Amino acid sequence: MGTRRLALSAVHKRDALNTLASRAAYAKPLLTAVDAKQISSKELTADLVRQLRNLKNPDVDALLTKVWGVARESTADKQKEVERYKQVYFAGGSTPGDALRGRIIFAKTCAQCHTLFGVGGKIGPDLTCSNRGDLDYILQNIVDPNAVIPNDYRASTIEMKDDRILTGIVKEQNEKSVTVTTANETLTLQRSEITSAQQSQLSMMPEGLLTALADQEVRDLIYYLRQPAQAQLLATPETVGLFFNGKDLANWDGDTSLWRVENGEIVGKTTTGLKHNEFLKSQLVFGDFRLICKVKLTPNTANSGIQFRSEPFGEYEMKGCQADIGAGWWGKLYEENGRAILSSKSGDEFVKQDDWNAYEVLAVGSKIRTAINGNLCTDLDDEKIARRGITALQVHAGGPTEVRFKDFQLELNPEFKLKTMGKNK
Repeated sequence: MGTRRLALSAVHKRDALNTLASRAAYAKPLLTAVDAKQISSKELTADLVRQLRNLKNPDVDALLTKVWGVARESTADKQKEVERYKQVYFAGGSTPGDALRGRIIFAKTCAQCHTLFGVGGKIGPDLTCSNRGDLDYILQNIVDPNAVIPNDYRASTIEMKDDRILTGIVKEQNEKSVTVTTANETLTLQRSEITSAQQSQLSMMPEGLLTALADQEVRDLIYYLRQPAQAQLLATPETVGLFFNGKDLANWDGDTSLWRVENGEIVGKTTTGLKHNEFLKSQLVFGDFRLICKVKLTPNTANSGIQFRSEPFGEYEMKGCQADIGAGWWGKLYEENGRAILSSKSGDEFVKQDDWNAYEVLAVGSKIRTAINGNLCTDLDDEKIARRGITALQVHAGGPTEVRFKDFQLELNPEFKLKTMGKNK
């Protein structure tokens, strides 16, 4: 029987790597696996590398130098590094990066500690109002984070009696305990368990943040950091889980007097009716994807829909494809604020009125399919259809309406074959 690899989420992978970096006995097998290319060296982010160096173990240091490299320390070297990254950035031309890709890199490398546009951690300073438009400012702070360090952001190294070595910012302390925030968690440590605690002259932000990034990744990250407003979030295997957490409307934008989360369901409701359409907009941008969810519309004579590969349009509207919901419209494909009906076959005969209905939307390149309760409704190949955009849920203008969505299943880059066909009939 072969070895079965367990796929970890991004959060669980990060926790596992932090655990392995906390002891020399764990760090050696980790770095051996990196050397053998069983684990990508890109998984060793700069803060993990510093944690590994803090172990002060010769074998760990030797392996780390082999698989990751040596950080340059001198001021002259730092300035040369800044100039090198400026050349990397300008090599990208008039639009050197992609802000959507840059936001993904920020989420991986920076967001655990820093907040930008209201998203991210609170360990380091909020970057939103910093001088991000200045390329020199950005690069100098990334390449040489120890040049100017506010006391609140100086790192402390804490040695524990169980051989753990923790690096973090001490938030609170008294005669009995010390509360420290690391890159991925906040811990309250009993003083009786601590061997020593020493505040460093170094920033909590590690050096070498850009070392593991390819040139285009550097351009994308810096381009995103220089943007005046938040970029949309590209759906990737690492971010697709942010679509809906089942608890609240995090990563969604809309009128919260109309939209809420109840028992793991997204609910759009108006008791008085609406003068114009209202949309709950996901912040994730999808290209090729499959979405399966369950929908309940009350009354069935009302109207709703699932926008996909779409973009905001005007003050209230959306522009792009909509998988329609409502009597006479179930399963049809409609281009909102565009060419109107693209596929006119109704799936009304397959609908369970005032009950849950399984809805599948499949988009691969120019091809679109929709299905209601396992029955094909739309099967279209249209070169004019947008290839990328956000998803949004609709409450249509008109009378009182309640629409509920639950049990979301998302798949990126799927085979162009409906999964629900023949099911739920």
